[in-house]
Amino acid sequence: MSDVKVLPIAVKMGPMTVMAYALVGDRVVIVDTGVGGQAQRILERIAEEGHAPGDVSLILLTHGHGDHAGSAAALREATGAPIALGAGDEEKCVAGVDREMRARGLVGRTLLDMMRRRQAKIGRTAGPEADIIVRGEFPLGDFGVDAVAVPMPGHTRGSLAVFTASGDALVGDLLGGGGRTRSEPKRGVFVCDEAAMDASIRDVIARAPRLTYTGHDEQPFALEQLETAFVSR
Repeated sequence: MSDVKVLPIAVKMGPMTVMAYALVGDRVVIVDTGVGGQAQRILERIAEEGHAPGDVSLILLTHGHGDHAGSAAALREATGAPIALGAGDEEKCVAGVDREMRARGLVGRTLLDMMRRRQAKIGRTAGPEADIIVRGEFPLGDFGVDAVAVPMPGHTRGSLAVFTASGDALVGDLLGGGGRTRSEPKRGVFVCDEAAMDASIRDVIARAPRLTYTGHDEQPFALEQLETAFVSR
């Protein structure tokens, strides 16, 4: 099977950045889709690599929040690819609201309050129903990409991370978060289970990815940066 290339696709959401990714191997797996209205941007990015919509074999969501699942339904319609989501995030994805989420620190609490007030004002945006529910390690070889999706709870109950055979990791909002590009990795700002998040971060580091891509940082982090941030201190 071909080496896996990670294509970062930055999506702006007001002052924030949300990351979508395409994993390019023998076929294309899209990991996270940004907010609504981004399907064409994502398809144009993979077209730059010589891939048509029909080359997309899977749309995998690291978790069910709307800033990551917002364009999933449109991409499913455009490509015919199924949507995969971690077990535990089905309801929040479809409902467009996460009542379990808590914020860490003053900035996080302020952001969460703003998000919930905006949601109360303009209403919730319903997300897609997933075609595949991921309950354990989920190899992506059948979808033409040499990688595996692994449950990594903490940010949400159903959060997933993807590890490629080429040595990269995509971890959604387990790390980073808050919409700011950072020079060093930090725990996600929003959390549903602190102990699970700690365990998931340790699991990612133990897998020794060469580069780790997050849900809101435009640049990936090297393994040495993860070890300095979470192991050396």
